[in-house]
Amino acid sequence: MEEDVRATLPRGVPKPLPKTFLGPGYGRNSYFAWRLRVSSLFVAVMSICGIVAFWATKDIAYGGINVNDVGYALSFGRTNTTECIENTGYCGDCDTIVVYSMLVFHVSPLVWVIGLPASGLRVFDPFRRRRRGDERQKPQRSVFFQICELLSVVVLASIMIVILYFLYALFQGNNFYCSEAGPLAYVLFAVFNFLINFVVLTYFARFREHLKMQLGVFREADQTGGIRSRLKRQRKYQSERSRVISDLRKDLFKEMSLGNISKIESLLRYAKEHLGKDFAKEMYSDAKLVFKLFGSSKKNPLHVAAYMGNVEALQLLLDAGFSVDSYDKVSRVRFTTGDLFWTFARVFVNTPVTSEDEMEASIFRTTLVTPLHCAVCTGQISAVQWLLEHDADVNNKSKASYWSDRMSPLFMAENPDIVRLLLEAGANHLEIADPGYMNTLTVLQQAYLQDNFPVAHELEKWGADVALTPLHEAAAKGDLSTVKKLLKAGADPNCVGEYGYTGMHRRTPLHWAAIVGAEGAVKMLLDAGSDPNFQDVFGRSPLHWASCLKKPGAVSLLLGKGGEANLRDYRDQTPLMCAASSKNVSVDLFESLIQYGADIDDHLPNGDTALHIAMKSEQKDTALALLDAGADVMETNQDGYRPVDCTTSTQLQFEIKQAAGDRDVMISYTHSHSEFALKIRDGLESANITTWLDLMDPSGIGGGSVWREEIARGIKNADVIICLYTEDYPASEWCLKELALAKQLGKPIIAVSTESTPVTDEMQVYIFTRQMVPFESAIKTVNKVNKRKITYEYDERRFTSQFRLLLDGVRDEIEKHRESNINAGSHRRLINATNGIGFGDNTTDWDPASLGDFEFAFVSHGDHHHNFVMNIHDRLQDNHIRCIVDGTQSYVDMTERIHAAKEAILKCSVFIVVLSRKTVNSELVRDQLAFAEDKGHTILPLMLNDMEIPLDKHYTLSRLELLHFTPELGFNLSYQQLLNRVRSTMAGTKVSLTTPLISTRLTFRAVAQMAIKSLREPHNTVAGNSAPRM
Repeated sequence: MEEDVRATLPRGVPKPLPKTFLGPGYGRNSYFAWRLRVSSLFVAVMSICGIVAFWATKDIAYGGINVNDVGYALSFGRTNTTECIENTGYCGDCDTIVVYSMLVFHVSPLVWVIGLPASGLRVFDPFRRRRRGDERQKPQRSVFFQICELLSVVVLASIMIVILYFLYALFQGNNFYCSEAGPLAYVLFAVFNFLINFVVLTYFARFREHLKMQLGVFREADQTGGIRSRLKRQRKYQSERSRVISDLRKDLFKEMSLGNISKIESLLRYAKEHLGKDFAKEMYSDAKLVFKLFGSSKKNPLHVAAYMGNVEALQLLLDAGFSVDSYDKVSRVRFTTGDLFWTFARVFVNTPVTSEDEMEASIFRTTLVTPLHCAVCTGQISAVQWLLEHDADVNNKSKASYWSDRMSPLFMAENPDIVRLLLEAGANHLEIADPGYMNTLTVLQQAYLQDNFPVAHELEKWGADVALTPLHEAAAKGDLSTVKKLLKAGADPNCVGEYGYTGMHRRTPLHWAAIVGAEGAVKMLLDAGSDPNFQDVFGRSPLHWASCLKKPGAVSLLLGKGGEANLRDYRDQTPLMCAASSKNVSVDLFESLIQYGADIDDHLPNGDTALHIAMKSEQKDTALALLDAGADVMETNQDGYRPVDCTTSTQLQFEIKQAAGDRDVMISYTHSHSEFALKIRDGLESANITTWLDLMDPSGIGGGSVWREEIARGIKNADVIICLYTEDYPASEWCLKELALAKQLGKPIIAVSTESTPVTDEMQVYIFTRQMVPFESAIKTVNKVNKRKITYEYDERRFTSQFRLLLDGVRDEIEKHRESNINAGSHRRLINATNGIGFGDNTTDWDPASLGDFEFAFVSHGDHHHNFVMNIHDRLQDNHIRCIVDGTQSYVDMTERIHAAKEAILKCSVFIVVLSRKTVNSELVRDQLAFAEDKGHTILPLMLNDMEIPLDKHYTLSRLELLHFTPELGFNLSYQQLLNRVRSTMAGTKVSLTTPLISTRLTFRAVAQMAIKSLREPHNTVAGNSAPRM
């Protein structure tokens, strides 16, 4: 070992030091040594002269300096009114100030002793010289240097006594009216000597600090006086167990400070072996306050680990039995000569930059804290999170001799992220640290006082407030006896501040109780008449805050006492919307609000619902709770965004869609190829694309309406359909119905081929060969032993390549669908912006003056059924028939729109009117239809059946031609179509459904009467027969 140390010693050796005396070269090459040496010698010479002058000369009355009775002079017995000394004329008026000066000269020799460490004599060296190779030892002050530190304290105390004595003497008669030349000169020299003493002490302090830091000691704790090492002989009186505990305590503290994990592990094993498994409880029980003033440190390594943010060490100590809520004194007071020196010296000497823990350490000011206090104080986020995860009490207050020092960890937090962690763990941010005394402050006030605005902003989001009244404090603490006492004394349950003033946030005690969830206080305040709908400066009621901060008990109490579930704050948010932005809100809380009238799909002015808010905040559990409570995942805001479009997290989108039953992809396949379908599904879901496919066993399918409705819903809710085009796919009537329904709903279809099956003419109606993704190259063999369960052997590399092509196509179609939703949202916003004057789409830019130049159809709709009307318009345009829809131009007012419509009707070739439950009562439709009839135009009424058809009927009827009947209106035409179809089916031939030429002149009265009559009759849903899926 010694050879290793010797090998690592650096090259180069300074000049050997003289054994006895460091000459002028050493003194001159020092910032403070020479100054201290010269000034202390000067003081020594002056003090010796002063002492000799006093004791070796005659009495003042006879021309000397001496005072015979020093005690009599110090007691102010002589003044200018006392009797004079016989035959001298001296009446003692100089005695007091001479004795006063004599005391100064007698103290000064001590100052000379203080300067001896800078004298150059090696016997007075201030620090023990290190031998080569022991640089890792703590620097140690010499015994003489420590004596000098004590002497400095004595000198400072003597100077303080002299100053106090002087101040006292000013008021004890005429003690300073000396007119003798000798005594006056003596006093002047004493004053000068008195001032030089401060210079010497200042140089001593500077000399001490410079040498200390030169040796790498930047804190008093980093050096030692060697006293304890000299007292080690006391260990022979200790028991073996006591010595083990003492050594372990010291070594654990040291290694934890260094972060030496391997050494800590070995020390913990050693402790368990020699002290037992419960050694932590024995060695590190909570530190105590003695007489509520004094305390000693246990040197708990858990506090050190938390202070340094060493999570690995924290886990080791927890496993060893340490308590995460233990108390210890972290700012330990060192009662050394150095600390004693600086306690007095800092009065007149400016200290170097000192850490707060050294400045605040006092034997009379003791504070015991938990590991959580330590981690929060040093901003160790990972340690704070670990402690909270292991059930550290977030509201444990420090134990201190000063009331103002007794506070929870939240008061020590200076990082907004740590503040958030503490609040999420249940920290009481409305606690008042020292109510009624110096620190009648909440943590919000402390943040403002420290100009820590990020922390203040975070606290205000959680309902933090300034200290208001004792009633507010008692409500937040849940102190029911105090609440009852104050209410009985006449305190206003709706007070918003002390002495009739209004607090900055305008909150009542009920607000405070609701914010912390103090249910007993909430109930008591409500019974006393507190207003549950009282709004603070942000427009939030107690119910808003209780909902936002997840206090279900308080929510129920407030709702039961008249709290308005739909009251909006100044940001237009209801209590339910406030809760949506919070983390891990339970479905029970949402259901409580809904039970009392809250609308879960209520929205902000921008169209955002509570689910939008939760998704924007990326609160997954809250969003899932909203879905369980009935939130609509398809609701769009004004920008056309669904809730799932409001987050960039694909994982969150996947989970929400999956929970809501909303699927990106529906897979259409034959059950004989379920193995391949499941492989495709798993691949899509691993890419966070929600996928639905029918997994029912074909042998057990009865073709019931529930099953058909499930398939239809899967197709309707999907953004894209994947068709697994296999050999038996074209023969499946059920698969063809799925494709037909998808085509009717406008769903894009992506085909996947696996068996090189040609695309039939019938299938080309639904899928396109050029859009098919071939997987044949990825399939090595096909196992057709079981026709009902065909399996493949895959080339995984090629499968991955082909699947990537499929995935790209699926993602493109999903993005197109998302963009179409956004455009639809923009379209709805445009409709709202027209304010009833137009239909919302400027589909045809036409000029009334040029309408006679071409033939066109005019569509009247009464501002209803926008999607249907625009579908008619687009289809006519696609067939090269010009079409003008009423209200699609920009108009100044309704009058301009009416005149434009009449001009268009006058010149149109055919007038199309949409008749439904909504339009028959429209004045606009009535006037336009009457005008068209008067002008003799051909009128084509579109009887819009807005009956809701169940999803299972969608699936069943997707490939059939529907025959539309309206009682007593157009019956003959509809019947003729039915007759032709029946004859064609019965004759086994196909007869074209040629429309018979039935000319019927309709009047508006007839149309309206028939439509109204049809509305009065019951509307039966379409019935369908069950058939099994093959």
